[in-house]
Amino acid sequence: MIMISLEGIDKSFGKNHVLQGVDLTVDTGEVVSIIGASGSGKSTFLRTINFLEPADSGIITLDDIRVDTKKAEKKDILALCRNTAMVFQSYNLFRHRTALENVMEALTVVQGKSRAEARAIAEAQLERVGLSDRLNYYPHQLSGGQQQRVGIARALAIEPKVMLLDEPTSALDPEMVGGVLDVIRSIAEQGLTMIIVTHEMAFAREVSDRVAFFADGNIMEIGTPSDIFEHTKEEKTKQFLKNMLSH
Repeated sequence: MIMISLEGIDKSFGKNHVLQGVDLTVDTGEVVSIIGASGSGKSTFLRTINFLEPADSGIITLDDIRVDTKKAEKKDILALCRNTAMVFQSYNLFRHRTALENVMEALTVVQGKSRAEARAIAEAQLERVGLSDRLNYYPHQLSGGQQQRVGIARALAIEPKVMLLDEPTSALDPEMVGGVLDVIRSIAEQGLTMIIVTHEMAFAREVSDRVAFFADGNIMEIGTPSDIFEHTKEEKTKQFLKNMLSH
């Protein structure tokens, strides 16, 4: 069953045509990883899904929500935002709020839950990502990996239909990467629909149902991890993987 469909997603910044009519369909419970060189448009594409970066044109369908990005109304954008959650490269936590308060924020402000209900949900999600002993720590008291896990807990707390992850480990020290990937892996195993932009090739290969290779503002090749990593068809994909794997 299709969870989310993106048709003809187009985006330009001035004369720079960043996304060139991108199409992608993701089924319920499917994990799709997007790989590609820096500047290929993959993060911009991810950000168009919940209007962090509005597309110039294209259709986004999430379950029964259908949005024409050219004439999207506020209620359409809000519906997409309520059903998707973004995990950012740079955590985007409120510096003056504790881990618990960061996770509670959207539950009280956006969803209108009581503080007691929001607290119970936040505590459960922080426990889920292994931070039940860090509820009252501020971001500056947490490692990069722990801050990213707070970001993941915050995304999970709103019970999104689709989770979007934009290079979730790129800002981390190497020793922190494994813990964050373990958390994402466990969430994927629980059946949440996920679209992940990542430069971690081994992780993409292991966790994904499909992998999409992005180049020149579009998906050049998409298939199972075996299709992409072992039976690559496109020369650009081969060259990208060769460069990545050599590092």
